[in-house]
Amino acid sequence: MSLSASKYVPLALSFCLSCFLMVLGLPGQSVAIGAIADSILTNTGLSRNVFSMLYTCSTITGCFLLLPGGVLVDKIGIRKTTLFALSVCTIVFFVLGNIQFLCAKVSNSSTVRSWFTVAFLYFNLSVLRCFGPNMFPMLGRMQIAKAFGKAPGIAVGLSGAFFSIVTGYWPSIMRFLAKNENWQNAYKTLGIVGCVALVIFFMLFHDIQPERTAFVQNPAKPSKYSGITSQKEFLRMPIFWGLMSVLCLTSFIGTGVTVHICDIFQKNGIDPLIAIKSYRYMGYSIVFAGLLFGHQIDKNRVKTCLLMLLFSQFFGLVGLKIAHTIFGLITYIVGTGCFWGGYGIIRQVLWSKIFKGRDTGAILSVAYCTSTIAGAIGVSVLSFAKTLSGSYFYLVYAIESILLCMTFLTIGKFPKAV
Repeated sequence: MSLSASKYVPLALSFCLSCFLMVLGLPGQSVAIGAIADSILTNTGLSRNVFSMLYTCSTITGCFLLLPGGVLVDKIGIRKTTLFALSVCTIVFFVLGNIQFLCAKVSNSSTVRSWFTVAFLYFNLSVLRCFGPNMFPMLGRMQIAKAFGKAPGIAVGLSGAFFSIVTGYWPSIMRFLAKNENWQNAYKTLGIVGCVALVIFFMLFHDIQPERTAFVQNPAKPSKYSGITSQKEFLRMPIFWGLMSVLCLTSFIGTGVTVHICDIFQKNGIDPLIAIKSYRYMGYSIVFAGLLFGHQIDKNRVKTCLLMLLFSQFFGLVGLKIAHTIFGLITYIVGTGCFWGGYGIIRQVLWSKIFKGRDTGAILSVAYCTSTIAGAIGVSVLSFAKTLSGSYFYLVYAIESILLCMTFLTIGKFPKAV
């Protein structure tokens, strides 16, 4: 193998496997749960409010499980952490696919079976939410950003192209796998996929050392934050929590709306299947936004990216309110797609721009944990807000308006480093 091939073939292989790893986290994402939520409610007999609380609690638990995961990546590397996460997720897929069978073996009492169903769902969704939508995307994007150190924003944005298109089709895939409206069938199939993926990653996946590739980043100039060496130090910094407040509030609204999207469409007199199909077209907006946001953040235009992120979500929500019209549906698809495309880039790449010269696993784990908890809380709060007021939108627009005002008031005060 030539010297050029020895550099680029492992790099391309790592890129492809990292993208595939990110896709494997989709069964635990809100888009997948939202697609089969009605099937779960029908099969388990749980109310929407109870299921929303269960989802929130399992997500919060999964986020706290993620915190040591970021430190683990820094200590043992991406490959070993990936294999561990894949093994755990595969087991969880099989357990979720056989919950009713397992609960029936526990007791003949319907009340006892219901409690065990809730307990099984809570435990397994907690683990799935930790390793699936949080750990897998973090691992995949860390590997890509590490290998393409010269332009991590563009590289992560390109990986988002494939990921976003698959995400758009994933709700339909979950509905297809849940044959006869039985959500357990979907997870049984995913368990088999997990076994195959585990073998592939065990044989092929490995860390790429950036210094051996042609895309190594030029030595970065040290910043005022380069000396940060511990988790406690950056947790005490106002810049960290200032940026996290933006990510948390946008996640609060975005995740809450995504999980309840079928119900929102139905309440507006629209076929819920249109909500599922809209994700297919939304993927193309996510691709465009990922490249655009990646280019901007590589140019150190983080302030611009934050404003673009907020306006994208705002227009997406305006479009959702009038989604019964063609203009509203297009606005919802484009705005929401641009928001999620930019959100993934900012949440991943932002911290390496600020905390230069150190591993970012510990920082990323806190960022992912905090923003995901905010999203989980949004699922329950929006559910109860709809129960009390009859609409999801009163709370959504109030928070989005406050967030826009906060950003305009504080954006000029951000340090020059961002």
